[in-house]
Amino acid sequence: MPDSHKPSVFLVGNARKPETASAFAELEPWLRKRCHLVGALRCDDLSPVAQSKGLDFIVVLGGDGSILHTGHALGRNQIPILGVNLGKLGYLADFDEEEFKSMFEQVSAKPMPISERMMLHVTIFEPDGSSWSSIALNDCVVRVGDPYRTLTLSVALDGHPFSTLHGDGVILATPSGSTAHNMSCGGPLVEPAVDAIILTPRCPHSFTHRPIVMSGSSRLEIGMVTEGQSAAAVLDGQHIRPLVGGSRIVVERSDVRFKLVRNPIRRPWESLVTKLKWGLDIR
Repeated sequence: MPDSHKPSVFLVGNARKPETASAFAELEPWLRKRCHLVGALRCDDLSPVAQSKGLDFIVVLGGDGSILHTGHALGRNQIPILGVNLGKLGYLADFDEEEFKSMFEQVSAKPMPISERMMLHVTIFEPDGSSWSSIALNDCVVRVGDPYRTLTLSVALDGHPFSTLHGDGVILATPSGSTAHNMSCGGPLVEPAVDAIILTPRCPHSFTHRPIVMSGSSRLEIGMVTEGQSAAAVLDGQHIRPLVGGSRIVVERSDVRFKLVRNPIRRPWESLVTKLKWGLDIR
């Protein structure tokens, strides 16, 4: 493509994955010939990516965890992410290495094939009056901690009491995160384009509690009811915040959206069917 139309790209690789090193070494010089490669990093500190100006998109080598880590590093400055899958499942990492190379010029041309995904805004209010907030692309999981007794959690919906949960915790997931921890706990799979918040109890001590899909405009508040209980809020499986009795977690739709570069040759739900064998007749 003409030099004036070369996209500005940042290359990111998972430093913890040995297989990333060879892919990174191969693709970095390959990209330099085809785009303005603003930077290339194989490390956990992605602040240089978030601080870069004028990026068209970010290429992430790794798996879905690497994409989630990059999305968190971007914060409110969300830039399209193109994931090259070096992991196993890869719901978000939509390209393999050969597809990435063969379709690079096609997908980097404007308008790019981008899927915009709902994210969560999570705020934790501590009993001492302090607070902490962050975004989550997949989920916010409230889980039991030491000494691993049953958690009692209050649930309020849009400012009104909704339920009390007894069990190992609760998952609040986006549609993108419906195929993550939510799915492993029996929660529903939801089309990523839908704006919704999925509430899935973790090992509830009651048959009356079932997963629920709620409007994306919902505001959910989870409260730690009993003193002496230990728990944690885990965002996207990576960011852990301890919780104590009296802590409150407010989860609502973020006003920024995650941007994922789509693979134009993949059909909706293809990963679910081919990798998880969804609906396969095993009789």
